[in-house]
Amino acid sequence: MNKLQTYLTEAGVPAELHAQALASLQSARKPALIRFWVGLTAPIVWAFIAALLPREAEQLPRWLRWYDNNISINGDRSDWALIDGRHVRMPAPDEDVVHDDGQHVSYWPPYSPRSFLPRWNFNGIRNRCGWLAKKWGMPLENIAYRAGLPVLDGEWGNPEIGRQVMGIRVACAGGVWQLVRTSKLWGGTKTENYGFEVLNANTIDRFATCTWTAWSWKGPKK
Repeated sequence: MNKLQTYLTEAGVPAELHAQALASLQSARKPALIRFWVGLTAPIVWAFIAALLPREAEQLPRWLRWYDNNISINGDRSDWALIDGRHVRMPAPDEDVVHDDGQHVSYWPPYSPRSFLPRWNFNGIRNRCGWLAKKWGMPLENIAYRAGLPVLDGEWGNPEIGRQVMGIRVACAGGVWQLVRTSKLWGGTKTENYGFEVLNANTIDRFATCTWTAWSWKGPKK
């Protein structure tokens, strides 16, 4: 029995659903491996991109999209507006910004989120290859949503898992599966996340991005 099947069993997923679950979860493995290698080169590649990219740029040219995080090349904290019935992210400011409310537009205050250091930090050091994650993700169009979240076909394990609660959580919507497991390690929390981000899908984009994170560690919460 492989690791994922063991986790499915521990979470209480019925045996007759294991084949479907494993097929969905494992289909994310190869794309995630490619994303891993792209992520390793991102700090080097983005050192050149951030130096040459115009300040007014909102996204990368198509031939560089593999290094796009699919959120915003100018930071992931900016205002949203409702335009023609759709939520649209407003452009990041061009001036130097300091936020004292925790909503950091720039990861290197007080610089502009459009300047070299914030762009290199956010897209190079913190690159999650979000464009690729969505390119290889799964649409969740033909399912019901409630309170902005997908109505799950099934959910097993502990829905309260997180940095302070250890365990396994498995979710399925529209035949698309996600498995998350947290465990204690070195005084902190190790998180494993396989399949597609069903639990983070919403009515805005109705999409589950591809994920295969076998190792993510955070230290003790202060």
